[in-house]
Amino acid sequence: MSDPSTKRRRLNGPTAADRETSPGYTSAGNDQDSKVANASNQAKQSKPQNSTKSANRFAEVGKATGLSKSSIFKLQTDELLAGLRPDYDKLVSTVQRNLRQIRDILQQVPERESKRADVAAKELRDKYRVTVPFPCHSSDDLAKCHVSSKPPTSIDLVGSVILRAGLQATEPFNVDIAVTIPSTLFQPKDYRNYKYFQKRAFYIACIAASLREAKVPFSIQYEYQDGDVLRPIIVLEPTENAAKDSLKQLIRIRILTAVEDDLFPVARTLPSKNNIQASGAEDEPQSTDENKSSPYYNSALRFESTVIPYQKWLQSSLKKYASMRDACLLGQTWLRQHGFASSIEKGGFGSFEWMLLLALLFEGGGANGKAILLPSYSSYQIFKAAMQYLVARDLMQPLSLFANDVEFPAGGPVFFDGKRGLNILYKMTIGSYKLLRHECSLTLSLLNETRFDNFEKVFIAQNNDPMLKFDRLVSLTPQQQVADPLHSVSYQNHIYDILEKSLGDRAKVISLWTDSPSPRPLKSKSLKETHSQHISIGLILDPENASRLVDHGPAAEMQEQAAAFRAFWGDKAELRRFRDGSILESLVWSDQGSVVDQILVYSLSRHLKVSRQSIKCIGDEFDETLQQLAGSEKQTAAMFQGVRDAFQSLQSSFQSMDDIPLQVRHLQPASPFLRSTAVISDPNDIGLTPVDINLQLESSTKWPDNLDAIQMTKVAFLLRIGEALKDNGDVNSFRVGLENESRRLVNRAFLDIVHKTGIQFRLRIHHEREATLLERKLKEGGLSPQYKEDVGAALFEYKKTFIHTPRLTQVVQTLSNRYPLLSPTVRLMKYWFNSQLLLSHVTEEFVELLAINVYVSTHPWASPSSLMTGFYRTLSLLSKWNWQQEPLILDMGGLTTEDVRAIETRFLAWRNIDPAMKKVGGNVREFEWRSSSKFKLDLRLAAFMDINDAFSASADTHTGHLVDDFGYVFVSLTAATGAVAYCRDGEYPWFFSDTSE
Repeated sequence: MSDPSTKRRRLNGPTAADRETSPGYTSAGNDQDSKVANASNQAKQSKPQNSTKSANRFAEVGKATGLSKSSIFKLQTDELLAGLRPDYDKLVSTVQRNLRQIRDILQQVPERESKRADVAAKELRDKYRVTVPFPCHSSDDLAKCHVSSKPPTSIDLVGSVILRAGLQATEPFNVDIAVTIPSTLFQPKDYRNYKYFQKRAFYIACIAASLREAKVPFSIQYEYQDGDVLRPIIVLEPTENAAKDSLKQLIRIRILTAVEDDLFPVARTLPSKNNIQASGAEDEPQSTDENKSSPYYNSALRFESTVIPYQKWLQSSLKKYASMRDACLLGQTWLRQHGFASSIEKGGFGSFEWMLLLALLFEGGGANGKAILLPSYSSYQIFKAAMQYLVARDLMQPLSLFANDVEFPAGGPVFFDGKRGLNILYKMTIGSYKLLRHECSLTLSLLNETRFDNFEKVFIAQNNDPMLKFDRLVSLTPQQQVADPLHSVSYQNHIYDILEKSLGDRAKVISLWTDSPSPRPLKSKSLKETHSQHISIGLILDPENASRLVDHGPAAEMQEQAAAFRAFWGDKAELRRFRDGSILESLVWSDQGSVVDQILVYSLSRHLKVSRQSIKCIGDEFDETLQQLAGSEKQTAAMFQGVRDAFQSLQSSFQSMDDIPLQVRHLQPASPFLRSTAVISDPNDIGLTPVDINLQLESSTKWPDNLDAIQMTKVAFLLRIGEALKDNGDVNSFRVGLENESRRLVNRAFLDIVHKTGIQFRLRIHHEREATLLERKLKEGGLSPQYKEDVGAALFEYKKTFIHTPRLTQVVQTLSNRYPLLSPTVRLMKYWFNSQLLLSHVTEEFVELLAINVYVSTHPWASPSSLMTGFYRTLSLLSKWNWQQEPLILDMGGLTTEDVRAIETRFLAWRNIDPAMKKVGGNVREFEWRSSSKFKLDLRLAAFMDINDAFSASADTHTGHLVDDFGYVFVSLTAATGAVAYCRDGEYPWFFSDTSE
């Protein structure tokens, strides 16, 4: 139970003794505090995550001085925490006078005699223009409920201000006041049928009337605590004049309610009890199948009794465990960056639940009741251990601490605090809990990664954008309106059950969220909340199963299961015989369009009785864009397969060729066509674009030792090869061509071959001696700077053409088999680059590596399972990548810490030589890609940022509404151009930019 030695903090602020003993209290004159205050002020100006500039600086210094990853991480964490801690003394002193004024008003709330709820509400509305925010509005319920009011039993400052465990935020800072309602206002059975919440709503309205009558310098509104319509609260926000005069940081004062912890017996509010019964029922609540339990209602009721006990207990825990406060800040930062909060709309797991979780894990949660967390742990160790616990322990299997023989109904996660009788996860749905575990698992992968500095990905990067997080989005507008205040919770659970059953193993995570209830003026004519809110659905798909066209149900002889299957799927279910002789209930989906979208529309419209126009699936727009560009995926796959077949045929021809003096060692693919990443508008035009291939012959001492002579020898070989292929009937025609005619040091001859399938190949000969000669020239003395630069460029061109490009082709081929969506993502990104007039400024390989990074490197997300997320994550990466200061390193397998250090060292060296360089590095044993260009990318990267912002705006995570119009993403930005010339009757704009400035 709570620590009896801990006193409640009154509203007259901390005493001198409290300041000496209060954990986290800091003196305003302390030097360390001034640093914290400066960091806090910087956080106010920009965003809390901007405090990582110093953290990143520590990382760079740490690497330079050889510090271990853990030491660097600790430096970064300490710097981040310094910028996250608010200046509580300054904050409290700012509102001290206002808090005392509010305390005096609350202590003088007038007594009101017991009356029928509807009569008492009318009096408040007529006299004070204050509407009572009753959760239930039926006239029968209000007529049967009698309400009254008295001054509160106690008034306490609660929450992060008194615990000193909150975050420095850009949003208004909440200062919470808990008003304990006198127990004499309630009857013993008021825990049933919303009676407590009806009386609570009236008490809140009485407080609002007193505040309005006192004319406090605040705007007064109703709001729902954590989005719970059962628990309206009062929110006081400074008026504009007050804010200018005294409140430099926007502060909101929230007035919450509490009751004595023994007002209602814990046994009557356990999750298994049913406290919502039919009107007129007088029997005691039971937990039976016929009498369904009301776990959410019971927990919301019990929460009111735990406000003060939890406040005392958390104060005691923060004093007892030195690192817990900082661990709370780290956890709150992580939750905020991932879009989690205590409100129901944001998952039901926020800063308060995180603190409770840590405090409980310090006392138990392990085997045989042992503690998971130890007092000796650092803040980082606490954070990581809590993450590991959330991943390892599936709380869908209820966990009860300090209480035995407690029954829990199925349908949600349970972490039950037996001492205070509350399931701290009661606001979480199954979907939000599974999403939380999924995010924790990804974060653990980042924390366990030893090769890269992932600090920013864990604590700084914003990972709450649904377009980045989910593979498929659905916007649902229910048509049914129900007045039940708990309908939103039950309705979401119903939708989740439908989706889980219909999607099966196609979806790894199903997440639902709704609009946040908006604040309500006190004089609203009606505070009745519309519970049939707009609902957004996010899916994280399993790529192996998402596109499956046939689903197998139960066998025909399993009559019960088959009947249930047909009842769920209706006319869509059909009985089929398969090749193995089995007869199964089955579902067959069309291969035209997304299978997931077909399932979503069918199952939701069937079981929710909503029109198909009310269901909007988001994500297929990108597949359609690519299809318009290059035909269907089937056509594209057939085209690429045709190229590969032709290449294999040509490879066989070379292996059997005996008309040239040297044997063939390798025929290597080196073209986007052979790695399935080429963009071509019409598959019928594939023969117009040469497919690059490289031929390597066996080594011989008869090759000349002069670069010019080597080029002439290549021409002779190419002529002989072309004639041999022509004579054997393997090709229709051939011709030898010259490239780079003005550059003597690079390859100049190639052979164009028109294969008998009509596909054109461009063959170049790879001779290893060229690299040796070029390296030797670089080491010669007396060379002019210009000539030396030409030699270096030739060596780079040689490695790119004959080493890196073939290796890249092999890697992309392998990865395309592992990630089927990689090829479409690359092609769509090339289309986007081209639409923004950027493809001429970067190489195709550069674009490919950007997309590959999204699939193979460690990120705060799993690998994309839809084209939408693959494309958007690549675009987001491009908009945020600081290419001037860091290389983009891809892990293709086998990458070690030493490899990463070598790449970073090489990058710094090249950066000193060529400040305009952009570099993407793979495994050092595989390839690296460097591009040097005089073209300034700053303006173009700004365009990337604009598009990224537009994408973020399209998914408004604050309101939950999703926008599905993404056509503008592939429209060129004309703001950066000096002139626009419209061609082809205005259908396709071609831009000519004046860059003279």
